[in-house]
Amino acid sequence: MSSSFAAGGTTDNEAAQKFLEALQTDFRNLSLETKKKYPQIKESCEEAILKLKTAGANPQTPVYYVVNQILYPLVQGCESKDVKIIKFCLGMMQRLITQQVVDQKGARYITDTLWMLMENGTEEVKVLQSVTLLLTTNTVVHGETLAKTLVLCFRLHFTKDSTTINTAGATVRQLVSLVFERVVAEEAEAEANQDEKREVNLEELKMATAVAPKGLRPCAADAFLLFQDLVQLVNADQPYWLLGMTEMTRTFGLELLESVLTQYTSVFFRNPEFSFLLKERVCALVIKLFSPNIKYRTMAPQNAQATAPHDKPYFPISMRLLRVVSILIQKYHSLLVTECEIFLSLIVKFLDPDKPSWQRSLALEVLHKMTIQPELLISFCRCYDLKDHATNIFQDIINSLGTYVQSLFVNTQLLTSAVGGAQGQQAALIGGLPVGPGISPQPGFLFRGVFLPLVVTFPSGQSKSTFLEMLDKMEPPAIPDGYGISVAYACLLDIVRSISLSIQGPSQIGDESPLPYKNRVTEDDKALHIQLIYSSWLGLLSALGPLIDAATDESSTENVLKSIQNYAALCGLLELHTPRDAFITALCRASLPPHYALSVLNVNYQGSQFKSHSRGGSQDMGNMFLGSYGDADQQQQQRHPVVAVGTPLPTS
Repeated sequence: MSSSFAAGGTTDNEAAQKFLEALQTDFRNLSLETKKKYPQIKESCEEAILKLKTAGANPQTPVYYVVNQILYPLVQGCESKDVKIIKFCLGMMQRLITQQVVDQKGARYITDTLWMLMENGTEEVKVLQSVTLLLTTNTVVHGETLAKTLVLCFRLHFTKDSTTINTAGATVRQLVSLVFERVVAEEAEAEANQDEKREVNLEELKMATAVAPKGLRPCAADAFLLFQDLVQLVNADQPYWLLGMTEMTRTFGLELLESVLTQYTSVFFRNPEFSFLLKERVCALVIKLFSPNIKYRTMAPQNAQATAPHDKPYFPISMRLLRVVSILIQKYHSLLVTECEIFLSLIVKFLDPDKPSWQRSLALEVLHKMTIQPELLISFCRCYDLKDHATNIFQDIINSLGTYVQSLFVNTQLLTSAVGGAQGQQAALIGGLPVGPGISPQPGFLFRGVFLPLVVTFPSGQSKSTFLEMLDKMEPPAIPDGYGISVAYACLLDIVRSISLSIQGPSQIGDESPLPYKNRVTEDDKALHIQLIYSSWLGLLSALGPLIDAATDESSTENVLKSIQNYAALCGLLELHTPRDAFITALCRASLPPHYALSVLNVNYQGSQFKSHSRGGSQDMGNMFLGSYGDADQQQQQRHPVVAVGTPLPTS
């Protein structure tokens, strides 16, 4: 078919004439099929054939006009409730659509017909195919008609037939993406044409309505109304534009929001109206949905009322919510500085010891995605920790990881039984870990009689989520014992790596004369780098220090030692003596036998004058680990004796 015909030209070319003849053949077949049971459809088919012949004889007849004249018998056929006739009519409609001879008026007729079939529960998969064709072959469907086609697909997603549900779900995802793809194409065209900048009136956005902001172009207007209604539906409110919705699940809505936010960042950055929706609607929704997760505790305080069932966190929603939050922080931080401060504080609260283990694991996976990104950590430090009156978010993240690591090794029952057993005999197991000659230690961490295996490992600078990907799970999954420590350990190593990349910049290996640090950074850069250390050193030391003693295999020990070494070098580069000495002291302490405690190494850094505003719990963390690691722990940790040859060191 020629391009002029495909674009809805006239009937004066060979391709158009052949198309009209093919349509006449189709209508003759439909007429034969309906002449006995449906005489009214037969008559309409004969009228359509006459109109097609007339159009063929008049070469200047617009093709769109002809097609709109012959749609009626197809609509009648779909109303017949005869499956064979309906299939035939839908097939003809699909051919009209693929030949791109349907205009806005014709699209409205076809949409109304498909809506009727949806309500009757007839040929649902073929209806979905027709909708997809209608929207993907051209851009004639806009506004109310577009909304109706989307609602049709949403409603089919909530039917009882599993095939229809799955097909409709995939169709909705595809069409939501299509609506935003159109915006991207529309913006590219406007840019190519050097269109004038449009005016934006944010005041009119404060009251949500079914009318898009005046300044938006047609495709952007559709996308704005769609996104606004997705937020409404997830919030269990009535939509303004997607009229006729009868059902919607929060999980499906969150998935759609996440998909849009992930793929179409440019739409939100380039259009103030979309930025407004993000700040005012999406963020408010997220904070509201976070509430049950923050309030819920696995260990209720005494005299507290039982948690209401509806206040209990629901795994499918919590997981999808954290996926959305992760995208907002990673991709939209510069747009949502204040909002991300709240989100990050909420994620940190997810790590509290009284939260369910699946919640803590989800939070760790989100944090790991962030800790591998040096630029993101720099943004946190610059936007929060470096400001006088802001929350020290970067510090809170690291302190919360330190507190989390320590909370995993607090097991009073195991501690008591381990000490009791050790008094009577030489134990063959420590914390369930076999020890002795010829036994290769299982990778993991053993501390205070608690052994936690490394159940998952990550290449440096890479993260891979497990529980954030469980989109098919309705109930919280069982969390393996060592999963939390495995991800937290990776987070800590990646934080040191990211701080190192932030301060030292790209590797200068191979340079004959690399620039000294002070010659390649500005004063502002140096202030930022110093703050990175101020915010992180106590939390990192309190977590990495115990992990040296707790590591049961050489690889883990080496990784922790290298991180401490690299961090100490960074402190030295910045001439920050207290944190540098603290990390060197940790290395010294780790190199000595457990009972060989030098008084010179027993330094408490809590009195440091560094700008460090620890969260509640961080003080306990520091007191527990920044001094000596504790006599009880030393009694339990059975190591091979270390023999030092030479003059003994003086001790007090």
